[in-house]
Amino acid sequence: MPQIELSEKADSDLEAIHEHYAGLMGHQRADEVVSTILESIEQLATFTGMGRPSQAPDVRELVLTRYPFLVSYVVRSQVVFIVRVLHERYERLNTSKIPDQFS
Repeated sequence: MPQIELSEKADSDLEAIHEHYAGLMGHQRADEVVSTILESIEQLATFTGMGRPSQAPDVRELVLTRYPFLVSYVVRSQVVFIVRVLHERYERLNTSKIPDQFS
């Protein structure tokens, strides 16, 4: 089973999501939001192809159903590399920021 690896940007995205929801609904609710996102990401270890193809070559996007975010990821042998966790309406993946070993 592939391992999940988060990029620094993806980790930073999750922190920003937590801050946003904590400001709106409190820290407990923000914890639940981030936990739900991480649970969805963990499913990629079993179902690597569950995301849709992205506009970027070799990148897939997992569309989250409960919250308005896209998880951009790349699958390489035994690693699912999470590139970014972006809001589905406002942000797009900059493919020049994907580390060379995953592009």
